[in-house]
Amino acid sequence: MIYLLKAFIKSKVLCVSFGCFLFISPFVDAQDDSLLACRLLSRIANEQIKEDSYFLKGIFPAYISKRKRPSKLKKDNTCFYNSLIVYTLNDLQPFFSVQSKKIADSIRQASKEVYTKFKNKKGRDTYNFWRTDTAFRFPYGGLFRPFLKTNALADDLDDTVLALLALDASDSEASVVHDQMQGYVNSKMKGLDSPVSFFSTMPAYSAWYGKKFPVVLDVCVLCNILVFNEIHHLLMTGADSASVDVIVNTLGGNYHLTQAVSVSPYYLKTSVILYHVARLMQVKSIPSLEALKGQLIADAMTEFGHATTITEKAMIASSILKWGGVPPEFDLSSLKDVSCAERENEFSFFIGNMPSYFSKGLKKYATKREIGFYYHYCPAFQDVLLLEYLVLKNKRML
Repeated sequence: MIYLLKAFIKSKVLCVSFGCFLFISPFVDAQDDSLLACRLLSRIANEQIKEDSYFLKGIFPAYISKRKRPSKLKKDNTCFYNSLIVYTLNDLQPFFSVQSKKIADSIRQASKEVYTKFKNKKGRDTYNFWRTDTAFRFPYGGLFRPFLKTNALADDLDDTVLALLALDASDSEASVVHDQMQGYVNSKMKGLDSPVSFFSTMPAYSAWYGKKFPVVLDVCVLCNILVFNEIHHLLMTGADSASVDVIVNTLGGNYHLTQAVSVSPYYLKTSVILYHVARLMQVKSIPSLEALKGQLIADAMTEFGHATTITEKAMIASSILKWGGVPPEFDLSSLKDVSCAERENEFSFFIGNMPSYFSKGLKKYATKREIGFYYHYCPAFQDVLLLEYLVLKNKRML
């Protein structure tokens, strides 16, 4: 009888202990995520330049390579990653603690000093990927050196809308820029060459402001423009509607899976396209995109299985969470003691695609062989993508 009583008590203790473990373990995991998120945010702030002989004050160091997984990187000053980092931190702000908000605010304020070097030289409120002052020297070289001059690239719509979002432009300032953008739209006269046939006839926004520059459509750029329009409450124009149609037809026709480089020549990867679409759908409900949500989650799950880096997995998982799905779990423990610099060449979010400016035949040849592809890296932005995933997963950051 005593033996049975002891066995009963022991079983109850084990059950209670196991029950406590089940009850506590999710909170332990969330606490670990919060500690890692805080560490990532501090690391991002520390990456922002205070003083350097090459990098501008307030900028996040970026690098360029002609290879996907490079051993040698070239330093690069660009406002692009500052814009992405500030935009993402703004988006996550509601989930930040008081202390985290202070760190995010300091990053935002230090970034504002950067943009004067990238603004249009004639005073227009448009921005360039690279510096527009005389100190700039075009970083690409090799076979293309004879064709490239200082400040050879025009301002672009992508950097412009992202910069204005980072700078907290007013709705009236955004409206002026939006009006200017209507002059840089694909048309039959401009003759867009694309392997994707419907691109040629869609009067959506070109990526470039330059009148003499070729028209290039990029679905990720179009997503960023539409996010900008929604945040600033701008009225839809014909170019905006056409941009929505380009995105919907791209996804509906699975071109993001089969011809990612054709529909997004500057972002290139299916996973990055899905991330931009998820970001757009987070701020704007578009019925034709909502109808594709199930397909998009399934596509993202497939891409997650193909991803080889923690950064890309986090980015894809964030997209799935924004769509209301449940992404696969993956191990982040290896990041706890790794610096930004040690991961500087892990994941290229953006590429410089020189063939995108070429005529159709030469473009096809060079693109297939990835001739003139320049891969861009930013360690701090990689950490932002990880931070975004952790915050969206837990909906809080201590």
